[in-house]
Amino acid sequence: MGRKWVYEVVKYLPVEELDEEIKKLEKDTRVFQRLYFIRRLCRGMSVEEVAGLVGVTKATGYAWLKRWNSNGYEGLIPDFGGGRPSKLTEEQKEEL
Repeated sequence: MGRKWVYEVVKYLPVEELDEEIKKLEKDTRVFQRLYFIRRLCRGMSVEEVAGLVGVTKATGYAWLKRWNSNGYEGLIPDFGGGRPSKLTEEQKEEL
């Protein structure tokens, strides 16, 4: 029987607005999953519990919480770095 930890969640949006955003973004599953995660935290569940529900590691859950607390909704939008640079030269690409 361990102590159940309560984490501070900055409430940038009321839970009802989170619900609305979730409905609007169902096609963007990454943002949907992250908003669902935050909504569950707002309702009192632990990071560990919600991470298990959405199928991510605790570390990922804490990263999402940190991004939410720092930047709100915008922090949950994936920021892809563009990937690895091509090994082909422009000339080689033209040949393809």
